[in-house]
Amino acid sequence: MGWRDYASDLSYSILGLYSQMDRQTSEIQSRTGLQCPPGCGQCCESSVPQATVLELLPAAQELFSRGEAQPWLERIASIRKNERCVFYHADPLIPGNGCCQLYILRPSVCRLFGFAVKKKKDGNPELITCRRQKEQRLVLVKAAQEAISRGMSVPSFDYFFLQIATLQHSLGTQRLPINQALQFALERYGLTMQLMEGNGPRQRDWERRSFDNLKTAILGKSKQSLIAPLKKG
Repeated sequence: MGWRDYASDLSYSILGLYSQMDRQTSEIQSRTGLQCPPGCGQCCESSVPQATVLELLPAAQELFSRGEAQPWLERIASIRKNERCVFYHADPLIPGNGCCQLYILRPSVCRLFGFAVKKKKDGNPELITCRRQKEQRLVLVKAAQEAISRGMSVPSFDYFFLQIATLQHSLGTQRLPINQALQFALERYGLTMQLMEGNGPRQRDWERRSFDNLKTAILGKSKQSLIAPLKKG
C-alpha cells in the first residue's frame, strides 16, 4: 500500500473516532445540561492545546484540497512555537469569544474538553471542565461529577488517546503544540501530494471529491459548515 492510500485510510479512521467523540459528548450534554457558552473561546485563548500529527492529518488533507496549505505553513512559520492555535480567530468585539476556522476537523482535546474524564492517581474518573463552566455552572458540574462517580458512562480522554495511538504509533503517540503538529501533518501530506503529481489532475480531483464525501458521510457536515463558532455539539 502506498503512502497516499495509507494516509487516506488513517484520515478515515481518525474521522470515525471524531464521530464517536461527538456522539458521546452530545450524550453527556443532554444528560447533564452542561454546555459551552455560545461563542466562547476562552480555552483557546488561555492555553495551547496539544495534539498528535495523526489527529491533524484530516485537517492537512482538507487544506491541501482547498489549495491553502502553503499560506498556513507560512503563518505557522511566522509565529512563536507555543503561540495560540493558528485556527483560532478572536472576536474583535467580545473579549473571550472567538471562532475556529477549521472547527469540524479540530483534534480530540478540543472535542472532548469540558465533557470527558481522565483517571486520577487513585484510578477514579474526574470530569475535566473549564474555568468558565466552574464559575457559571458549578451546580451542574458537581452534579455531573457525582453521576460519574455513581457509574454514568462518559467519554474518556485516556480511551480515545489510546485508540489514536493504536492506529499508527509513530504519528499517533507524541502530543505536540497544535501548530507544530499541524506543520508536521501538512509536510507529511505534502509528500503524498508530490507522489500524486504523476497520476495527473483527474486522479487528484477524484481524491479531493472522495475526501469531501468522506467528511460528509462520517461527520454529517458539508464543506460549507467547516467554519463554525467555537462551541461544542
